[in-house]
Amino acid sequence: MNTAVTITLPAGIWREGICHREASLRQLTGADELFLLEVGESLPMAHRVTALLARCLTALGPGDSVTSEAVRSLTAGDREALLLHLRRLTLGDRLPCVLSCPQPDCGKQMDLALKVSDLLLPPGPDAKDRHETALNENGRAYRVYFRLPTGADQEAAAAFARSRPESAADLLLGRCVEKVTAEDSNSEAVEDWPSAVARHLPAMMAECDPQAELTLNLSCPECGHDFSALFDTASYFFQELAGSSRFLYQEVHLLAFYHHWSEAEIMNMPSQRRRQYLESLGETLGEERRR
Repeated sequence: MNTAVTITLPAGIWREGICHREASLRQLTGADELFLLEVGESLPMAHRVTALLARCLTALGPGDSVTSEAVRSLTAGDREALLLHLRRLTLGDRLPCVLSCPQPDCGKQMDLALKVSDLLLPPGPDAKDRHETALNENGRAYRVYFRLPTGADQEAAAAFARSRPESAADLLLGRCVEKVTAEDSNSEAVEDWPSAVARHLPAMMAECDPQAELTLNLSCPECGHDFSALFDTASYFFQELAGSSRFLYQEVHLLAFYHHWSEAEIMNMPSQRRRQYLESLGETLGEERRR
């Protein structure tokens, strides 16, 4: 039985003016891995995250079934947190990672002992559906009203992310800024935003949703160079799954052959339990060969 666990979202979802932070998540099954193997790899990363979370979330705040639209409405930080929880449920807490020192004269490889539990940030104390901030440019004061980027915004920007990253950033900002007003004009909305919006607002959004972008502060043990690196949970997790899922058909065949389970029974089994059965089967077969 694939039991779901209850987790707390960093930002939460808003319904009728109330913030709901509880979600229930189950670990991956063979069917989910097969989906990623046969369909998911053709999807842009943001769309792939939406599809996987929609499959594995069993509850998202109050309501009935979890929909893709509901998953798209989550903030980028909530989606990142859900992926980290899903990774821990499916493959454990440890995140083996190898990085190279960016110093041209060094390039030393470093083994990092990361843990999911270290990357998960506590929920912020003040939940807000909308945010505002004051900016100044050329002596004129402005007030910017904005919301945090969601999965829907990430999907919309995905079309430009690789070829035109600046266009993707502009699109994301344009979708999230709801209004800019000048405080010397009776707080009327201005059509032409000051350049300070593009310069300063992304950092403010990151402060409001710190789980959305995980930065590792590192020091090279070889040359002592201090540097930072972004940890992309989605890329890391999907790369892990792509490596292990290559053997999925062989694993199903082995379990079906030796245990006489149907394909549906094996594919609906939690991935962690399937691997435990395979370990046990490997030990049994190894003992038989030694006799």
